[in-house]
Amino acid sequence: MRGAIAFEWTKLWSVRSTWWSLAAAGLLTAAASVVVGMSAFASAENGFDTARPAPHAVADALMVAQLAVVVLATLAVTGEYASGSIRTTLQSVPVRWRLLLGKAAVAAAVAAALGVLLGILGTACAAPVMREYGEFTAADAAVAAAGAGGYLAALALLSTGIGTMLRSAAGAITGLVLLQLAVPQLLRAIGARWLESVADHLPSSAGVVLITRDHEPYGAGIAIAVLLAWSVAALAAGYVVLRARDA
Repeated sequence: MRGAIAFEWTKLWSVRSTWWSLAAAGLLTAAASVVVGMSAFASAENGFDTARPAPHAVADALMVAQLAVVVLATLAVTGEYASGSIRTTLQSVPVRWRLLLGKAAVAAAVAAALGVLLGILGTACAAPVMREYGEFTAADAAVAAAGAGGYLAALALLSTGIGTMLRSAAGAITGLVLLQLAVPQLLRAIGARWLESVADHLPSSAGVVLITRDHEPYGAGIAIAVLLAWSVAALAAGYVVLRARDA
């Protein structure tokens, strides 16, 4: 297993898309955090109750920046199918479950570290523009950073599983973007209570709870369980396809 992880680690850092994705994640987080912070400040100045700890702006910023993680984790899988290098990979790591777990472990580790850094960056960008309406403690910042790391790690696992299942970068990225951004909004717009409950248990909703430690509609423990369930389901589906189909 250690060899599979080392193999995937080397491959991940040898392609330009990894570096572009990481840079994009940082830029998107910084820009979105400033915009969210400015919006919260303006609303509070106009009498609306929008005061909240600045680290909570990270949750909103990551709804944009998460797309970079989706691209990074998805291309780590689908890029090999597009180039044909998956054949070499399977020769090097012939046990397919080990190959998939190696990819998942590397993607999750990188995404977790990235999430912590983005959590810190987002807080640093949002706090100055929110001013007194974004006062926070060190504990608030630590919780948001840890939550961001956990959420992006789960998202990387989800992306790895879906990328393995679909084998198409365009299909996997499109599906994940819809799942993360469009589907929750559509379900809530319909207005049916049971559909709102479904939306509450999508990965993006659980991620917001994990970052902000908001107890509505559930707490951090349930949020972790929701993210794990989605990740395990995606990886299981990916493994079924990986095992059944030839490269």
